[in-house]
Amino acid sequence: MSNVRRRRRHPLHMNNPLASRSILAVKPNGERLTVVLAIGHPYEVTPEQWAIPVSMSGLHSRLGDIHGIDAWQVIQLAYEFVVQLIGHFVEEGGKLYWPETEEPIEPEELLPRARSK
Repeated sequence: MSNVRRRRRHPLHMNNPLASRSILAVKPNGERLTVVLAIGHPYEVTPEQWAIPVSMSGLHSRLGDIHGIDAWQVIQLAYEFVVQLIGHFVEEGGKLYWPETEEPIEPEELLPRARSK
């Protein structure tokens, strides 16, 4: 009998995301898409490893969970991963807009920033 543990997805994968935001994405060919960016809740894989589900529905059909050493790190990595993928979309000629106003969005605007006094 094997001692290898099978990794299972968190049972609440993306039913109740920790955070989500909708944006309007326009592909280089002019096709308009509503994209929902979402990160799920961090979950413990092992005592030394945590993971978090990430989705970008409308732009990517399936993304793997992000792994790190603790819940804090996986949340940070999840935001950075989403912004990196959005950055690639823009580099390839895509455009991003706020859906309510259709004002342009820069990918960096989607990443939370720590503020210090």
